[in-house]
This record gives sequence, C-alpha cells and structure tokens, in this order.
Amino acid sequence: MLHRKRFSRCALSAFIVGVGVGNGAHSSTDALDKKLEEVVVTAQFVEQDLQDTPLAITAVSGDTLEARGHETVEDVAAQAPNVSLTRGGAFAGPALIGFIRGVGQTDFNPALEPGVGLYVDDVYYSTLTGSILDLLDLERVEVLRGPQGTLAGKNSIGGSIKLYTRKPNEENNGYIETGAGSFDAVNVRGASNFTVIPNELYARVAGVSRSRDGHVKRLDFGCLNPGSNFESQTLGGDCEVGTEGGIDYTAARVALRWLATDDLEVNFSVDWLDDSSEAAPNVITQIGDTIAPVVANGVIWPNVAIPGTSLADGNTAAEMFIPDDPYVNYSNYVDPNTGLSIPAEQVVESVGTSLKVDWQLTDNLQLQSITGYREYDAAFGNDADGSPMPVEMLYQELRHEQTSQEFRLNGEVGNILDYTVGTFWFESDTSEAARVTLGYAGLDFGHGPDPVEVSNRALFANGIFYLNDRLDLSLGVRYSEDEKTYTFRRYNPDGSDIEPCIGPPGTPGNPPNCLISSLDGVSSTFEDERVDYRFALSYRLMENFMIYGQYATGYKGGGVNPRPFFNAQAVTFEPEELDGVEFGFKTQLFDNRMRVNSAVFSSEYNGIQLTLNDCTELFGPALGLPCLANQNAGDADVEGFELEFDFRPVPELLLEASYSYIDFQFTKVNPSTGLDTSKVTPFTPETTWSAAIQYDWQSRHGTISPRIDVSYQDDTHTAPDNSAAGIIEDYTLVNAGITWLSSGEDWQLALKGRNLTDELYYSMITDSNVLGGGKTYAAPALPRTWEFSVKRMF
Repeated sequence: MLHRKRFSRCALSAFIVGVGVGNGAHSSTDALDKKLEEVVVTAQFVEQDLQDTPLAITAVSGDTLEARGHETVEDVAAQAPNVSLTRGGAFAGPALIGFIRGVGQTDFNPALEPGVGLYVDDVYYSTLTGSILDLLDLERVEVLRGPQGTLAGKNSIGGSIKLYTRKPNEENNGYIETGAGSFDAVNVRGASNFTVIPNELYARVAGVSRSRDGHVKRLDFGCLNPGSNFESQTLGGDCEVGTEGGIDYTAARVALRWLATDDLEVNFSVDWLDDSSEAAPNVITQIGDTIAPVVANGVIWPNVAIPGTSLADGNTAAEMFIPDDPYVNYSNYVDPNTGLSIPAEQVVESVGTSLKVDWQLTDNLQLQSITGYREYDAAFGNDADGSPMPVEMLYQELRHEQTSQEFRLNGEVGNILDYTVGTFWFESDTSEAARVTLGYAGLDFGHGPDPVEVSNRALFANGIFYLNDRLDLSLGVRYSEDEKTYTFRRYNPDGSDIEPCIGPPGTPGNPPNCLISSLDGVSSTFEDERVDYRFALSYRLMENFMIYGQYATGYKGGGVNPRPFFNAQAVTFEPEELDGVEFGFKTQLFDNRMRVNSAVFSSEYNGIQLTLNDCTELFGPALGLPCLANQNAGDADVEGFELEFDFRPVPELLLEASYSYIDFQFTKVNPSTGLDTSKVTPFTPETTWSAAIQYDWQSRHGTISPRIDVSYQDDTHTAPDNSAAGIIEDYTLVNAGITWLSSGEDWQLALKGRNLTDELYYSMITDSNVLGGGKTYAAPALPRTWEFSVKRMF
C-alpha cells in the first residue's frame, strides 16, 4: 500500500506529539528539518491522513490556531474556503450563524434546524444558541465542506465543524497564559495533565477566562439634548450610560482517561461555561417608516422634528438618532410608554458531559460508544432601534437539554476493507420565552415558553474498499427518522388570555394582540424518514498526488413557523435536500514541504428554507407585515471552486493561502415568497481569500516568529430579500503578531494585533425596513486591537 490506513492507539499518540500538537513548542533540532505539519482526521470514522481522505476538509491543529491568534470558533472561517461563521448580533444574540457552500441558518429559534453541524469530541451541538465556543485546549479542528448526510447525519447538509480536545496522557506537563490588551481586555487560560494512577488513569484540566469592555458606547440622548422631551438617565458629564459588545466569559473542562486494559480505553469529560457578557454591539445605519405609528415623549418615529433639541428646527428623528460615530448608539432598553425595562445583557450558562468508550474486541474489530449530555440556560436583550424610542425591544430566554448516544462497530477485512456500522439516537427539549415589544407594529405580548421536542434515530454504514495500491472506493448510507413537536404559548403582558378580534384588523375595539388569539396551546408535529448516500472514488496518480470524486446527499428537517405575528402565519415547511458532486485533488510536493488541495463542486439544492421578512405575497397585504416566516423558497444550482495552499520552502519560512468562489443560482422560486431567481442565500460571498506568512528566526536566546494574516470577503447579503441596506460590503482584514519562544521552550511572549488597518465592517446587518420595522441595524466588529501575552510551559 502507498499509505497507511490505520494507526494503533499508541502509534497515533506518538504521531500527534511528533507533529507538535502539544503545547505550542518545537525543538531547535526538529526545526533544522522542519516540514509541513501532518494532521490525522476521522471524517470517515477511521483515522486517516488528511491527504488520504476523499472529501474537502480544512484541518487545523491547536498550534496553528494559536499562531493565527484564533480564540473562538467563528475565527476558523477566516482561512477555510466557502465557510462563513459569525455571531448573531442584536437579533440572534449568543448564536453562531454558520454557512458552508451557501447552506446554513440565520435564525436561532430552536424550531429551526442548523445547516452546518457542530460537534465537540463527536458530540452534536443541536442549536445555534450556545455554539459560540472558545477554542480551549484543542488538538485539532476539522471543517468538512459539502453534504455530510451519511458521515454526520441530519443538519450537516452544508458541512460540519468538528472540534477535538486534547486527551490526558502520562506527561505531567501543562501551561498557563495571561494577556492584556485593548478595551481593558484580560485573558487567562491554562491546562495541565495529571497522572492519577500510573499507566492506567490520567486527568487533564483546562480553563479560560476572558473579559473585555464593550466597543459600542451607549449615550444618553436626553443628557446630550437637555431641552428635548427625553429625560436624562445620567448624572455625569460624559452622558455615557454603558457599552455593548463587552465580554465576561469563563469556561473549564475536566477530562479523565482510563486505560482499563490493553484493549479498553474510556474517556470521560465534563465542561462548564458561564458567559455573562453585555448585549451584542448594535448601531442604527438607516431609519424608515413603520407599519404603525411609534410615539414616545411627544415624538413620532421617524418623520417629525424633536421638540427642544439644540439642532435647527426641521431635524427629524431619523437625523437625530443616527450618531456621527459608527460605534455609538442611544439605546436605553426602556419603553417610556409602559415603563418596561430589560437587561442589556447576553448570557449563557451551560454544562455538558461526554463519555467515549473504545473497546478492541479482536485484532480486527472495535466497538465505540459515544454518549453525550448537554444543557444550557441563555438569555439576551435587544433594543434594536438604538434610540430612546420603543420601536423594537425584546428579551428572550432559552432553556435547552439534549441527550445523544452513538454506537460504532469498526472492522477490518485484511488489507482490502475498513468498515463501520452504527446507530445514533438523539433527543432534545428546548423552550423559548420572550417579552416582545414591537412598537412599529403595535404589538406587545408574551411569547412562551414554547417547548420544542426533537428526536432523531439513525442507522448508518460506511465502507472503504482498498481495491489496489492506488485505487480506493468509499460507500456510505444512513437511514434517519425525525420527529419534532412545537407548541405555541401566547398571552398579554399582564398574563391574561388574548381575546379574539371582533372585526378585521384596525377595527375599533379590537382587543390587544387579537390577531394571534387562536395560537395559544396549539401544537404542530413534523415527522419524516430519510435515506442518504455517499459514493467516493480516489486514485493515487503517484505517491503524493491523489485525485478523487464523490457524490453525497444531505438534508435539513422541516417544521412549523415559530414566529407568527398573525394566526395565518403559523404555517409549516418541508425539509430541504441537497445532492452534491465534488471532484478534487490533494498533493504533497518537495518532500512534504508543499501541500496543494483543491476541489470543484456542483450541488442541486432543493426546498431551500429561508426566513422571509415580507410575506405580502404569501398572506396578503393585511397579514403580510410584520413577518418572520420560515418557508421553502425554491430550488437552486450551486457551483464553486476551492483551493488551499501551504508551503515551507525553507525550514524557517511558512506560506499559507486559500481561495474560494461560489455561484448560487435559483432555478425555481416559490412565487408566494415574493423572491425571484436573481437572489442568493445569506452569508454566501461570491469570493473569499486568505494569505499568511510566518518566519521562525532562531538564535541561542530562543525563536522569534513574526506572522501576518490577511483575509478578504466579498459583498455578503444577510437576508433572502437581498436588500441594498442588508449588504455587508466587502472588506479586507490584516492581523499580525510576533512571538518569542525561549531556547528552553518554557517561556513564550507574544504581541498580536487584529484589524490593523482599522477597517470599519459589520459582522451582521438586519434590514427590518423591509418588514415595516422602521430601521436597519448592524453589529460593528472590533476596530484595531492589540494584546500582549505571557505563557509559561511546565
């Protein structure tokens, strides 16, 4: 064989240590013949070299993540082609908005399914909320692009992101790192191995604590304009009431590794997270008309002058409420009409456990059991209009609990076949509750807790046939059963039942919120069965040059629209499906000093689920606005190209680059959505690229490593309607750093800068003008920042 298809447990551990997936250190002796880092992946259930795996994967070691200055999971997208990961902003709060190859999900509501699967140590994270994770003590990250219906299961239709933590081992070593930077940032992280019972039981403890002041200032409009009708909330002279975007994040993990016998290994871990951060950074970029008049303190949004302001007569609310500073708003999180006040916070507290058992039954047969349990409580406030007016305010709370169990039977048949057969079981119970104050639509009601009960059962099989020394065939199939039940709960703010309308919308005497009177207590159940397939053929043209082709399918579950603003909007939607064809090559040249991987893909994407902002075509003019209805918008052809390049021409110099292009074209559109074939899905920039250079200069005092990373993202739409106001304009980011590692490899100093050109760009934009919401609001990303850190390895 030209490549090894398996590694024993001991051999794999030695391999990982050998390529530097440890504490970020490398010996000066190794550096004399330093080559590209090798990475082992488990995308096809067995351990394979990245270059032997016939699908598009970006695999990054923990050391490389550290060198790039990556801290949280969304940072990974900067160097992964056709991958977009971003925080939810004011609308979605502590949620990870993930898209791969034009497939994903923008709405955090647990009634809707992710389009990109997130896994930590093979345990599935089933909701967007609670998925913004620190890259704490990781061995590697794998980003699998394209449908993973057989290899990962439901909701990995666009791809999957897999994080693998470092296992405890017999080396009693560790590290502690502390850093400080811009916006009074303080970061502390560390990890250490412990031997509990020699040669049998090991433990590893890891933790991180990060804090940073917010970069968007909240100013008191009444303080700045003492003659206006808005009362001042501050006594100080700077008129600042707080900030948004600040971080207060603490996480810890304890792992145990028990080598019970030569054939039985048990890994158990428990993790804890406490994220008590400020509300998401949010500013207003445009103001428009609302469906219903919004009046507060004698001011009507947005078309009349504000009495008593220091500006000349004729200035409107629109002109007054958009500050000149792009990092300032006037949010006060208070409704002056009702006295409602909500916390300006974004909090998540979660606990999770995982248990993995590896039992070598015979020389050629292994049984794996992967058990996971997770729960979290999350809440976040949203004063989306960025003003002292009650145009849109929400405080949303989520509770989530999930349990999963997977069994895999891995076997070998001589040197001709590696196979895996298995079963997967998953259940979750999530509820969302909110106080919804939409002044722009004349709505103020209580929402939930709306329980969402989800179950998934699956049987799967995968085989890798080694047909000869050059040709491999991979076949996979998965059968899935899904069931999801959603129950509506709606009531007036005082807790009373919502009364039915006595007439059409606008009829005098209609009870408050009467247009959603029939929803309270209504349940909707979605059930489905699905079979997914995968076929991949790879051929090694020469020892270090492999070409491959694959066909794979995937799906995302259906359900019911969880956000009806009228009874008629409580509609169901069907699953979406994707059939993808991919061709690529993987090559390593110049004695493993250059790696070039590339893929072209073409997908048939059917039943695309999109959240509509304007449902006039669907429900008519009287019931079409406001709207946030999830519907099957149509079918599309998606084609693209991806390239990844790594080169170490000399031991001291490392060059990295990536490029991606995607063409998304609707072939059929559901006319009731109001969309047309010119639209593209959100967070699907046509072009992205990245480049990096690092040089390791060695002396008797240690190694100095300067590094520069540059990444580019093309214009990106954030909503299906592709409105001009909802475009994140193209931007280029420049990050850089310099690291010193002592000759004894026990001390490390680092200075790192992000967004060095001080680019103003947005991670999220929500154009609610299209649904009569009266504004467009955006989440400005951090300006230029610096951090200095000290790390002690022991």
